[in-house]
Amino acid sequence: MKKLTFVLMVLVAPWIMAQDSDGPTIEGGVQMNISAEGDINAAVGNEANASQSVGAIESGNIVGDIEMGVEGAGDINAAVGNESCADQQVGTIGKKSTC
Repeated sequence: MKKLTFVLMVLVAPWIMAQDSDGPTIEGGVQMNISAEGDINAAVGNEANASQSVGAIESGNIVGDIEMGVEGAGDINAAVGNESCADQQVGTIGKKSTC
């Protein structure tokens, strides 16, 4: 996770131009390389909710050359119980949590 945070800070932060109600505007060459292994997202119990995002850009505008590589292995997403919801996002652009 430290590697992902560092990569995002170095590559994405210089292109964040403005923050408004619709999210950030990112312009220029953007490269996101996301490696997620063994991440567990679980909601257990009556009406339980769990949401996990790894490398997600959920709102805003992206302009320019975009390269995104996603590698996931052994990730677990589970919801157990009446009306429970577990939502796991790895390397998504434009999808918000459903929980």
